[in-house]
Amino acid sequence: MPLRKESNMIQELERYYEGYCESIRKEADILRMEEMPEITEELFAIYENTGNRLIYEAVYFKRRKYLAVFGLKAILDRQERDIAKLEEILTGICAEECWALPAHVNRKADKDWRICVDLFAAETAQTLSEITALLEDVLSEDTVKAVRQEVMRRVLIPFSASRAPYSHWEYGASNWCAVCGGSIGSAAIYLMKDRPEELEPLLERICYSLKAFYLKSFAEDGACLEGLGYFTYGMTYFTGFAQQLYEFTAGKQNLFEIEKLAEIAAFQAKCYFQSGRTVSFADGYTDDTFQMGLTCLLAMKCPEAEIPPMERAAGLNDDSCYRFMGLYRNLIWTRAYLDFLRAGQSAYALHGGSRTQFFAESFQEGQQAAVSEPDTGKKNSSGRMIVLPDAQWVICRSKNGAGMAAKGGHNAEPHNHNDAGSFFYLVGKDFLLTDLGCGEYTRDYFSEKRYEYLCCRSLGHNVPVINGGEQLAGEEYRCDAFETDGHGRTVISFAGAYGNPKLQSLIRTLDWEEEDGTLQVEDCFRFREPLQSVKENLITPWKPEIQGNVIRIQGAENSCEIRIEGAPVEAECIRQDFNDHEGCRRDVWLIQWEISAADMAEQTSARFTVKAV
Repeated sequence: MPLRKESNMIQELERYYEGYCESIRKEADILRMEEMPEITEELFAIYENTGNRLIYEAVYFKRRKYLAVFGLKAILDRQERDIAKLEEILTGICAEECWALPAHVNRKADKDWRICVDLFAAETAQTLSEITALLEDVLSEDTVKAVRQEVMRRVLIPFSASRAPYSHWEYGASNWCAVCGGSIGSAAIYLMKDRPEELEPLLERICYSLKAFYLKSFAEDGACLEGLGYFTYGMTYFTGFAQQLYEFTAGKQNLFEIEKLAEIAAFQAKCYFQSGRTVSFADGYTDDTFQMGLTCLLAMKCPEAEIPPMERAAGLNDDSCYRFMGLYRNLIWTRAYLDFLRAGQSAYALHGGSRTQFFAESFQEGQQAAVSEPDTGKKNSSGRMIVLPDAQWVICRSKNGAGMAAKGGHNAEPHNHNDAGSFFYLVGKDFLLTDLGCGEYTRDYFSEKRYEYLCCRSLGHNVPVINGGEQLAGEEYRCDAFETDGHGRTVISFAGAYGNPKLQSLIRTLDWEEEDGTLQVEDCFRFREPLQSVKENLITPWKPEIQGNVIRIQGAENSCEIRIEGAPVEAECIRQDFNDHEGCRRDVWLIQWEISAADMAEQTSARFTVKAV
């Protein structure tokens, strides 16, 4: 059971489920009045010519929206007009020249570029296979046959015929391994179950990569270093395939039997603050959402899995890629969890422990067992310090709604930002000292030019600037010590992140006050040789007001005050801008001040306090 004790848990889940179903029906009514957009050569070439991904992908994912919405609508209501519309969409998806994105193929170097199993080709194969399997009795034979031929031709046969690894993702410790592998495995179970001599080695291969690589991508404490959004992405496909495999093999293959599952399942809720804002390290987001289906499954599997604030549950349109694996499971796994709460775990014994069968029957029959809601455990404290020692993260919450998170780590992490030793500070929903998180994905964002982007370079994080220099990229540029007492104090040593031989040590001490969310920061520098300049560097999405050693930041609803200790300083405010993940230009401000050079030949320190006001 999740660590959540609310008398209205069942009512909240029912409201979510009913609202989700209604959103599917409303969206179908809207889309029914529009034509599904076409993919053209001109659109495909935009990325090749400019590096821009968003223009083509807006059309590509609008088509996936049609596929997901009418797939879900047909499953929910089985109306003839929905089936007819779905068949039209299925035919259109099968006619696409390439299911992979332009960013993932190289048309100049690869004559077979049309057959490329990337994230989205694999997802498309899974979606088509699942929809046609669930609706085989109402879809035309020609449509089902065409779908299966295309899935086999574009994804399952190329993968099966290849020598492992098919591509970087098969033996890669990232979300790609789970998404591609889970999608292929799911599609194969649907389409190849009557060909066991081909299916069994394929499933064995997928299971190996998931266990040997994907699950190893999580720190021992369960943290996903790629960011919270990538936790959701990878785990959605891992759990979707794992549950399907468990049912298909009658429990003989159980990917959920891993030591770290409890820690992994608990990670998601640790990243949420009381206001619903989220830890945005790496390519993360400050306002992420969670998939209700995935969360409900984890809650049934692991007592450690806590449900985040319900208002942050993703709706139908919150996944801009409209991934059917997660969207469909928001239906069946949420409904299953509702019945789980009503009936208790004993209901599963009626099905020999087969949760998938129970899920399907719960969804189709709408069981309404009238039993009291179970005690779901100890409520998550509003003010506490969460430590993820292997990831070197600390997440702090205060009793008045403030929050702070800091990290150590190194500068070659998955979806890396040069941010060793960084922290952020928020009050309520306002990130007053921020971590920008994910920028716009372009060709350059995933190239050697990545650290020209403000959100990826250390200048865009709350870490000092040493002699005009920033942190460097690479695993050797790292934090060399990360310690916390578990009660508010964190000490991070990260001079090595700068690669500056003149800097002997840089030790940051963060003291967090749980009662009122006051954060005291002390940076101690020691030098092997004199330096010309050491600057503190903070970043905020709100234009600050500077009056001597006092800096005030006013957010949308809340504010904080930064007090710089010691001799007077001349803090300056420097406007910068960057493109967020949606491609929107955002203004941010750097707050910088020179640290006293009195003892610069050997050592110096800087102290400042951040407090909600």
